[in-house]
Parts: sequence; C-alpha cells; structure tokens
Amino acid sequence: MTRPTFLIIGGGVIGCAIANAVSKRWQDVFLVEKFPKLGMATSTRNSGVNHSGIYYPKNSLKARHCVEGNRLTYEFCAKHNVPFRHCGKLVVAADAHEVEELSALKKRGEDNGVEGLRLIDAAEIRKREPHIRAPRLSWCRPRELFPRKNWCTRTRA
Repeated sequence: MTRPTFLIIGGGVIGCAIANAVSKRWQDVFLVEKFPKLGMATSTRNSGVNHSGIYYPKNSLKARHCVEGNRLTYEFCAKHNVPFRHCGKLVVAADAHEVEELSALKKRGEDNGVEGLRLIDAAEIRKREPHIRAPRLSWCRPRELFPRKNWCTRTRA
C-alpha cells in the first residue's frame, strides 16, 4: 500500500470539510473515523448555533470569523439544501443596570458588522416568549442560524 498524500483523522464537520477541500486537488486523501458513521462525536453534540460576533472586541479575529462564518454558513446551506432555522435570539436584561450593557453589546455587534440588531421593549419580548420577565429593553438578533445537526457534516463528506 502506498502512503497517502493526506491522512485526516476525525470525520466530524471540520475533518470532512478538510477532506472535501483537499480532495479537489489530490486523489489520495484518506479520512479515518473511530465511530461507525461520520459526525457522531463533537459535531453532533453541540448546540448547532452559529455565533454572531457580538461578544468580541471590534475587529478582533473572533468577531471577523463569526461574521464571515455566518455568511458562509448561510451560503453553504442554500447551495447544498441543508435545512436550517432563522429563529432569532433574545439577550435579556435581568435588571435596569443590564439594560445599559445591552446597548453596549448592540453597539459592539454593529461595529463588528453584525446585521439585524435592535432593542425591543417588554411587550415585544412577551409576544416572542411569554415566560420571560424583563425590564423595558431587550435585544434581538433575528438572523440566528441553526443548521440541522449532522447535515453540514454529511454534505461535506
């Protein structure tokens, strides 16, 4: 047996993405996985949320990767018919002091290029989630993305 140009260990979403990318240039790419199916470990054990980039400092590598990663994930899901939900996210202030922090969080997100950020009042919060009790303001990001678990892994395989 000859030695492969690439041996990728782990058949999760990252391993499959790497195998997919390098196999476009080289034919002798091997991917090994310890489980019977791809994506049975960490890739299917997380929440599946793509983070927006609101929590990181302006122009930081993490913020840029979150914003760009969200855009690329939407494109990937659309191109490969991977089902996902636009469900939004509420970041709720538990008291008046935290309301000021929400404004700062919104500004940081906007500085990082996160789209769709807005402050909402208690009435709109109750419309979306009646069990939340919050002060006058909250924050909403309507483009939160939840791809179906394991579909991204299987699509890249």
